[in-house]
Amino acid sequence: MQLIFGLILTVLATPVLIRAAHHYNLLDRPDERKHHEGAIPVVGGLAMGFAIAVVAAWQLADTDIFWGLFAAVSTIVVVGFLDDRGGLPVAVRFLAQATAGLVVALFGGAQLAGLGDLVGTGLVTLGVMTVPFTIFAMVGVANAFNLSDGMDGLAGGLAMITAAFLAAAAHLSGSEETFVLLLILGGALAGFLCFNMRLPWQCHAKVFMGDSGSLMLGFLLAWAVIRVTQAENNALPPAAALWFFAIPLMDTVRLLVGRALSGRNPFHHDRDHLHHILSRAGYTDAQVVWIIHFAAVTFGMVGFFGWRAGVPEAVMFCGFLAVFSVYSITVKNAGKLIRPLGGMRRIAGR
Repeated sequence: MQLIFGLILTVLATPVLIRAAHHYNLLDRPDERKHHEGAIPVVGGLAMGFAIAVVAAWQLADTDIFWGLFAAVSTIVVVGFLDDRGGLPVAVRFLAQATAGLVVALFGGAQLAGLGDLVGTGLVTLGVMTVPFTIFAMVGVANAFNLSDGMDGLAGGLAMITAAFLAAAAHLSGSEETFVLLLILGGALAGFLCFNMRLPWQCHAKVFMGDSGSLMLGFLLAWAVIRVTQAENNALPPAAALWFFAIPLMDTVRLLVGRALSGRNPFHHDRDHLHHILSRAGYTDAQVVWIIHFAAVTFGMVGFFGWRAGVPEAVMFCGFLAVFSVYSITVKNAGKLIRPLGGMRRIAGR
């Protein structure tokens, strides 16, 4: 029921906001970094935020977590909207995100108190670092999804995949409030993707989620994964949860570290994301999105079924680090492969 209402409200709100976007110039236009066609309204995040807020207020307003989470997510959406509208300094964005993370840690029912048995030497607890680590996780995941928003349907699909795995884990761990919110989020995402995904009857996106949407999605998913990994019964191991976020996390960490090591601003925009690399290899945008989504589902299944099969956390964590290392090396040397791959695909297409 929550999923259906989230979908319906998003589908109803999006056309209204699209018209408002054209009237108030809330549009994303192509430039040297953005190659989409025409001016696209950047109000998908507002539509999803509206739907999530309405259904969550109906379902969760009497819970202890609602108002803290509502205040934090509202802050994220407003800051993202202002950034979409005219751009905000990086320091302002991160300060607002950190403030929202603090509100969640204190009043939103999510504190990252432990990291599990990551290296096989016993449980790692955070103690006095619980709140700082919670803020770091919230801000980090939010920005990972923000950076993954580069093609029609890409970030929305990744968020949907992650939400599905987290919803299953929340249900199995008895985290019913988290499960309900993830259903609402899944419905809102499904409604948004009806306007954003490239489909047989829709050759390009009619709306973008913008920073207000991508930051909100990452923030809510970070809240959900903290809740599920810190559950009292049958908690999802943090090492398994990493696999649910594999693509956004690996791509973001690789980019930030690579830029810093090369002396560039870690937050400088470029075209070195995984989706850009696959595009330069000759794949169409639709193919790139499906390839990345398939990889995300595969990684998510490794984490989920590894957890259910009782694979030790240290093994899952080391496995994730190994995959990340292979991924980073492969992407770093992708330039040597792009030209022959692109040529092969052009020949095959004749």
